[in-house]
Amino acid sequence: HRVDRRQRQMCIRDSIRRNLLTEGKTMKYFKYAFGEIILVVIGILIALQINNWNESKKNQSEARYYLESFYEENHSNKKSLQLAIEYNEEKIKGVDSLKQFLISKNYTNDRIYPLCASLMEMSNYDPSTTTMDNISASGDFNLVKDNELKKLIINTYKAYKTTLKLEIILNDYLDTYVSPYFFENIRFNDFSSLENDFIQDPKFENIVIGYEILLNQQINGYIDNLEGIELLENKLTDFILEND
Repeated sequence: HRVDRRQRQMCIRDSIRRNLLTEGKTMKYFKYAFGEIILVVIGILIALQINNWNESKKNQSEARYYLESFYEENHSNKKSLQLAIEYNEEKIKGVDSLKQFLISKNYTNDRIYPLCASLMEMSNYDPSTTTMDNISASGDFNLVKDNELKKLIINTYKAYKTTLKLEIILNDYLDTYVSPYFFENIRFNDFSSLENDFIQDPKFENIVIGYEILLNQQINGYIDNLEGIELLENKLTDFILEND
């Protein structure tokens, strides 16, 4: 039916053209033809506009999806980081107490050996970077048009790498100095000394002081990272609400 209808329309148009030409009304024919061309051009422009509008809506939808994913991932990372800070701030108190016992030569305190054993305990921060990995791999980062927001996202995820480096430094210190010293000087089943009392060894005191410095450095890195995460969370919240 559609084909028949189109054929009838074409026949009518051809008939109009022939009538205009046979009647010698050339000017009217050209006006008619020009009008058809204008209608075709307008139709094409409208189609292009609709296509551009659809593409824009699609890009906005994808950008919103990524930003909502960033928000969820960022919020989860924030909670994990807060736990890591809480754990390590509690641990640094114990390391500082151990250092004070050693410096003051208070070797008889009952807390010394448990505090020495706690040096072997580690709790690293392991943030998720799935959303950043996906948007970087897809090349869709340009969908995020807010340059300030984009900069905050990039800086926050860069900070994760800095935090990881600080954790690696402390882990390397543990593997290089703390663990070997304990293996050489401590009986692990009761944490007693193999020969001379290791807690009176100046070398062990130096190891504890170095450990405290690196742990403090790591905590400060965590705190700096948390500030960036909170800034990003606020910016993402505002953006999502404004574009809801």
